[in-house]
Order: sequence, then C-alpha cells, then structure tokens
Amino acid sequence: MKVLNVLSFVMTENKEQQEDELLALSSIYDDTVISLVQDNNDCGGQFSARLHFPENFQLAVITDKTDDEIKPKEFHTLKHLPPLILDFQLPPDYPSDNPPQFTLSCKWLNRKQLSLLCAKLDELWEEDKGSVILFTWTNFLLDDSYSFLGLENPLIISKDTNRKDSALDSRAIQDIASYDRLLPVILEYNKQAIKLDFDKSFFPCQVCFGEKLGSQCIKFLDCDHVYCKSCMRDYFNVQINEGNVKGLICPYDKCETQAHPCQVQELVNQEVFAKYDRMLLMTSLDQMVDVVYCPRPACQYPVSVDKESNFGNCPSCRYVFCILCQLVYHGLSPCKIKSDGLQKLRDEYNNADEKTKKLLEKRYGKQTIEAAVAECLTKDWLDQFSKTCPSCGASIQKIDGCNKMTCMKCRAHFCWLCEEYLPRNNPYSHYNTLNSPCRNKLFEGVNEFDDEDDLMWM
Repeated sequence: MKVLNVLSFVMTENKEQQEDELLALSSIYDDTVISLVQDNNDCGGQFSARLHFPENFQLAVITDKTDDEIKPKEFHTLKHLPPLILDFQLPPDYPSDNPPQFTLSCKWLNRKQLSLLCAKLDELWEEDKGSVILFTWTNFLLDDSYSFLGLENPLIISKDTNRKDSALDSRAIQDIASYDRLLPVILEYNKQAIKLDFDKSFFPCQVCFGEKLGSQCIKFLDCDHVYCKSCMRDYFNVQINEGNVKGLICPYDKCETQAHPCQVQELVNQEVFAKYDRMLLMTSLDQMVDVVYCPRPACQYPVSVDKESNFGNCPSCRYVFCILCQLVYHGLSPCKIKSDGLQKLRDEYNNADEKTKKLLEKRYGKQTIEAAVAECLTKDWLDQFSKTCPSCGASIQKIDGCNKMTCMKCRAHFCWLCEEYLPRNNPYSHYNTLNSPCRNKLFEGVNEFDDEDDLMWM
C-alpha cells in the first residue's frame, strides 16, 4: 500500500513539474517558437529553434548539377535559415526517471549533424537526470548548435548520401522531400522571416514622422527607407493620376530608388493600379530601341521594327509605315515633312550637334532641311512685317501711306490697324464713323504722307 502511495505521489509531482515547465516555456517564448499540447493523455509540444548566425552569413548548396568548385555568384547572403524543430512528448515518469521522448528535424542540416545533436541532448539529460530538462535543451539548440556542429561562414551544404544509414539516430530527420528544392525553400524562408521581423518592429515614418508598426509601413527595397502606408498611398495616387509613373521614387532627399510594382499594388485600388501598370508598360516599350507604336490613332499597337530599314508593319491593323515620319512607307525616298512640322524641324536642326544634324539630313535629305529652314525664315519675316488680306489671304507689306490698304491681288480694301474689310464705295468712312475702333486713325503711325497707296503683294 505504501508503494502505491509513493508511486502516486511521484506521478503527481511529475505532473506538476511538467505543467510548471511548460508554463515557464510558454511565458518565455511566443507562439511562433513554441506550441504546446496538454491534456489527460498527452503532454508535449514543438519548439522551433531559429539559430543565430554571424553578420553577412553566406550559404551555397551543392547539387548534382553544381560544379565541384563553388563560384562566388552561387553564394547567397542570408539572415535566417529554416529552424531546427524539436518535437517532444513528456512521459508520465518524466522528470523523475526518464527524459522526454523527442525527434529532431531540419531542412538544411543532414542526418549525421542531427544525430550529433540528439546525442548531445541525451548527454545533457544524463548530466542533470531527475530534473526538468526542456529549457536546457531549447537553450542549447538556440545558442550553441552553430558552434557545436562546427558550422562556418560561408556555409556549403552538400547532399547527404547517408540519409538511410542505420547507424544514424532514428530520431534525426532531414525534412526535405527533394534536395533540388532545398535552396529555393531556404531563400523563401529567409524572405518571409525578414518580413516577419519587419512587421513586428516599430519605425518612424520619414514623411509624417509618426512611429508606426512595421506591418503598417513599407520599405523601399534598394535603399531600406521606411514610410507609413498611409503617406505612401496618397503619394502614389497623386503621381499615378498625374501620369508620372517614373515619379514613384523614395521621398528621401536625393534618393532615386523606385517603388516596386508589388508595393504599388498593395497600396492603391485596382483601377489606379491598372492605370499605373498600363503606363509602366508603355514607358518600358518607349525605352526599347526596336519597338514603336503604330501611327494610326485608333490602333497604337506596339510594333517590332528594323531600325536599319526604317520599315514598320503593324501586326494588328496591317498598316505599313515609315518609322521616321510615321507616314505610309516610301522606300528609299526622303521622308515628307508635314506642314506643321517645318518649324519643329528647323529648331531641331539649328540646335542639334553635328552628329544629330547628319542623322536628320539622312532622314529628310539635306535639300529638304535647307528648304524647311528657308521657308521658316520667310514665314517668320511675314509674321513680323506683313498682314493678311481679309478677302483673299495674300500677305501684304505696308511700305508707306495711310492705314487704308488696297490688296494688289484682289483689289479689296482693308484697314492696316484692325485688318477689317472696308467697303469699296466709301473705304474712308471706317475712320470717320463714331463707333469705329479706328476713328481718326487714318494716318496713325505714319510719318510721311503720300496720297497713293504703295502696296506690295507677296
């Protein structure tokens, strides 16, 4: 009877120590590190040990396709690796007689390395047998695994060819189905772990200067400057609605880092992002030297062209055009200049360097450019020193005489001051009528009087 009472007492004490130990662990670590199971039939849990690595930690994975010599470009700088997982179950006679039952798994440590860790956990139990051991184990896995296994920086991981060796500890499990997937899994975990750390930290917004949780902020990827999502949402909306898709840069002084499209999509609504995406595509196409848009306003389809032949063929509307002048393709003949393009061509040619001038001469022909320059000079002179006949449109230059003009082409009369058409039967009444804007201005601006109308028709 005494034996049963002692056994019952020991079992009760074990149960209390287990509950106290698990409570202590849950108060030390959050639920991303430890998860517990406690009921009448089962008592245990899982501990995720995220190992501590040195600064600028680098890793390379050797696969069957990798050369024996690791090249620098094959190393990846990481902050986090997938955790070392301790799955444990507490037997009824723990901690009085037996240790926790456990398995140790990891994606990037091989079974030999995991077996060494299992043996070390057993050794730690033997050193302190009869006492609770989970905190000692978890502390060792977190802080001492890296040095215990003799891991180095950079770390080179090679395929474990002895994964099924019976001499290895059965509790050691390398948790990766396909070795070829190991590196992508590691890189994705590192990315997600960095984001998780960011979301849980606090940052001052560089725009509104408010202290915000990382989950309420975005970080520009190349410069690491942090701003709250509210400020950046307003900023992105303004830039996109103004058509400035290249203006979504970090607001920090003299920083030119562009916002990533996925960051823009996260902050703006679907309609604004569709506009941004469309303009971004067009901007990218504009920068491609072998892509132009179909000149037809109703089409505007991107067309791949050969710059040497100046030939474009739109696959959408079948329009064949010259990529220089945007008109119907004209072979080797010089491009024709649209009437409204003479001034632009003259200005572009006069302000160009020698290289650009030669390109323009090749495109339009030197005689065409000289004619455009001469015609623009004539137009400038006419705009400055002549006026247009309101009847026939001829350009009229006034040499001397009064302000009543007679066109030498159509013989119509008009006023030089206001260019109003004057009646043939009494053209001078315009200067005598009470409500006329030119009343008493027949000789305004005239220094020498001449009774005849000396006119030049141009």
